Amino acid sequence: MTLNFFKWKCAAAVGMLLCMTEGSFAQTKSIPYEGVPGWTESQNKRMEWFREARFGLFIHWGLYSAAGGSFEGKQYPQHYAEWIQTWGKIPSKQYAAVLKPKFTLRSFEPKAWARLAKKAGMKYMVLTSRHHEGFSLFNSQQPYAVKNDITGSANLSPKGRDLYKEIMTAFRQEGLKVGAYYSLLDWQHPDSYEAFNLNPNTDNHQPDHNRYKEYLYGQVKELAQNYGQLDMLWPDFSSKQHQGEAWGTKRMLTDLIKWQPNIIINNRFWDGLENKNGDIGTPEKYIPPTGLPGMDWEVSHTMNESYGYSAHDQNWKSFPKIMQLFVETVSKGGNFLLNVGPDGDGAIPAPAIRIMERIGDWMQVNKEAIYGTKASPFQALDWGYCTQKEGKLYLHIFDRPASGKIDLPIKNKVKVAYAMASPKTKLNVTIDKGRPVIPVDVFDIEKGPKVIVVEIQGKPDVEENLTQTQADGRIVMNANNAKLQDGKGLKIIGATTHDPNRPNAIGQWKDSNDRIYWDIKIQKPGKYRVLISYLPNAKHKGKVILSALGQQLPFAFGAENGTGFKEVELGMVEVSQQVIGEPSTRVTLQAAAIEGDMLPEIASLTLVPVQE
Repeated sequence: MTLNFFKWKCAAAVGMLLCMTEGSFAQTKSIPYEGVPGWTESQNKRMEWFREARFGLFIHWGLYSAAGGSFEGKQYPQHYAEWIQTWGKIPSKQYAAVLKPKFTLRSFEPKAWARLAKKAGMKYMVLTSRHHEGFSLFNSQQPYAVKNDITGSANLSPKGRDLYKEIMTAFRQEGLKVGAYYSLLDWQHPDSYEAFNLNPNTDNHQPDHNRYKEYLYGQVKELAQNYGQLDMLWPDFSSKQHQGEAWGTKRMLTDLIKWQPNIIINNRFWDGLENKNGDIGTPEKYIPPTGLPGMDWEVSHTMNESYGYSAHDQNWKSFPKIMQLFVETVSKGGNFLLNVGPDGDGAIPAPAIRIMERIGDWMQVNKEAIYGTKASPFQALDWGYCTQKEGKLYLHIFDRPASGKIDLPIKNKVKVAYAMASPKTKLNVTIDKGRPVIPVDVFDIEKGPKVIVVEIQGKPDVEENLTQTQADGRIVMNANNAKLQDGKGLKIIGATTHDPNRPNAIGQWKDSNDRIYWDIKIQKPGKYRVLISYLPNAKHKGKVILSALGQQLPFAFGAENGTGFKEVELGMVEVSQQVIGEPSTRVTLQAAAIEGDMLPEIASLTLVPVQE
């Protein structure tokens, strides 16, 4: 491959001189905003719309969309279809030659995309202006993007069009805020940090990272100056090796806040999805067990498995599951950025359209319980989630309690309660042992969670919550509603980007003095099987003792390996009629012996009624 760099070398020369000094500090530790004035001082004002919005649309669309998870007849099963170039180790020249003709735009209707997002109740949109493959939806005037000998051009828009502009304009016209995802990686540019991971280097070119930083600066400047107001810049992604000044952030951020004084940036100029830099944390495909206290954040999540379009990825999440992810995120104080991946023709997959339309139907009735709400005042609720505004609690019910009532753990006086769907019909709220009891009618979860509004006097005065009996008689004591006693090292470990279905679990149990307990409310006497769900690990073993109802059940964790959580039976406990009258029953789990590094992670204990 012959690389003709002359034109863009000359164009970058002046910028290189500006970058030379800071380049020598590329790997130094970053601080928030690189210490650039203007960001911290204006943060609260810039974040106002984001805190109100709570719900946005992520659009992954690029040349990878034309591949659809397959390249030249070979299907790649990996979930992240937008990474197909690396899955197949495909040189950029071949990648572009095969896929550019397939990026047809035959079904491309950005106005329809925008109308769908508005109908779903979304308040903002983030578009992949360019992804890791290095191709831009916007018409960059950087010399390498305009013309190069590797891929011809890094710009994807047909002559006379600017796809990025068309999409941004359509969403602004529907009243949504707009953001630009922008990849810091570039698998084709010969001066990027990944320069020749995929491409041959026949001329033994030595990548000049200062030149690449100038390229990044130039493209971010184009996004900020050539397309009107930009509400959010969503850079992606950094590592411990390349973060902060590795991208030239001091210069970039100094100018960006001047070009777009109201812009929000995420934290991905720096390493770690939960780092405290930038304006927002960005957990990906997982919800932090306790949110991200002390910072604004959003969860980006997918409707199937992949962000980019994949023709063979038909693992679509159910509507109730999408709603659970959505509401749980908002109940913990975050925003929910739901992804869609149009195909190479520009068509949004039909299952994604149906999901968004169903969310829209639910939002039409219940949007008050989402927009502008704050995190739940409760640690965990076994029937669902709670959001709040001043004087109002919004109960999002996913699992109707077996009693048909919610024992709300607050001391406040309730002024009135009603279902969001029928606000004129007041619910008959009773008081039991000082707590308000809210009746819950039968509902169809396939239409989304039922929302009940509880108007209270004063700020929520929360009591300790009881784990309630579910409709099928089971009592599930999970990590979310556990109380960690002593807890010198105990912590709740949640899902991860690459294992989003992993349950929250109690881990780091290294001290035998630590213990866990749950206060539960049992509705029915009789015998109950006790199940424990844990993560097997050959290095994590020992013994625990469960104490409840005057009975003790020991359990030993053996040395075993496993790839997922395992549920086994501890034994049986019996609940007397007398216990049913008690306000609550305490279940305690304590360590009898800890061998190896620590005890295995524990996701839950469950009491299952025995049918006699």
